[in-house]
Amino acid sequence: MELSIPASPSRLAELRRAARASLHEVADEVADDIVVALNEAATNAVLYGSSGDRPIQVRVQVHDDWVEASVLDHGPEPPAGLPVAADPDELPAGGRGLWLLRRLVDEVRLERVKLGTRVTLRRAIGQAATLAR
Repeated sequence: MELSIPASPSRLAELRRAARASLHEVADEVADDIVVALNEAATNAVLYGSSGDRPIQVRVQVHDDWVEASVLDHGPEPPAGLPVAADPDELPAGGRGLWLLRRLVDEVRLERVKLGTRVTLRRAIGQAATLAR
């Protein structure tokens, strides 16, 4: 699934529906975790990344052993020193997004690319789906 949506909170429900539909072949627990993580990453892209007429681009791919989802915004570079604390009580208010992503998926990558910032999420399918837990 590939989707480009305006950077508006009102469009996140559309994103969740499309992502869920594209994950119909994977277990509900995996699909639920991916949809929640993807929604969190997309919400951050809407709030802190793309703005105005600059959309966010979302991709969900199901591979044999993995689901990979990505969100690309067209905004400024993310701040240095993103939180990596394991304890959510140690994070500042509003700083729990990455902590949550790391609990829902096996791999979280943030990278600055030519067009903006891309967040890539990977989650194993099947028994290996508990690698990061």
